[in-house]
Amino acid sequence: MRKANNLKDRMPAEIKFAQEKFEWYEKVYRSISGKGKKYLQIKSKEYKKIVHDFQELILPSIKKNCPGCDNFCCKLYNPDRSIYIAGSVGVLGLADYLLVRCDTVLPMPHFENMEKNFCSFWADGCILPPDCRSYRCIRWFCDKLKKELDMQIISKYREMLKSFIEDFSIPGCLGFNRPNGTVNGTEI
Repeated sequence: MRKANNLKDRMPAEIKFAQEKFEWYEKVYRSISGKGKKYLQIKSKEYKKIVHDFQELILPSIKKNCPGCDNFCCKLYNPDRSIYIAGSVGVLGLADYLLVRCDTVLPMPHFENMEKNFCSFWADGCILPPDCRSYRCIRWFCDKLKKELDMQIISKYREMLKSFIEDFSIPGCLGFNRPNGTVNGTEI
């Protein structure tokens, strides 16, 4: 059997994997209850606040520059500039999926977009609400945006989001390993 080396050959398997991953993420989310749900709600609110503030900072430049750009950073055919990851659910990992899904019904992914090398949450722009975007997605900036934005402030937000994702406890959502039963002083 020939090994699938190029993206076109791998795409059916990548789409199937992304669909299965999305279904699994949703099952994990739906299994969260009790103290785990309370923990997730508190952490989601904090995460979305950071993402919202970050988006408020960058969206004017994105709206101005990205629609007329022909580099298509969201496409896979240019992996050194791409922010999209094959087989992913809009580049959401489980942690940021849970954080953004907590109080929001996300749009259904358009897995057929993957055949065109686009993110499954793409339709003439990102279809996810601005506070529900993936850390991996919003941490990347092309040279044009880097020149226009204050990258020192951007770096601070990226570091805050990276730390938040790294410190977020998926086991805590599932009822395991919750440190001392509180989150930021709030008993869960």
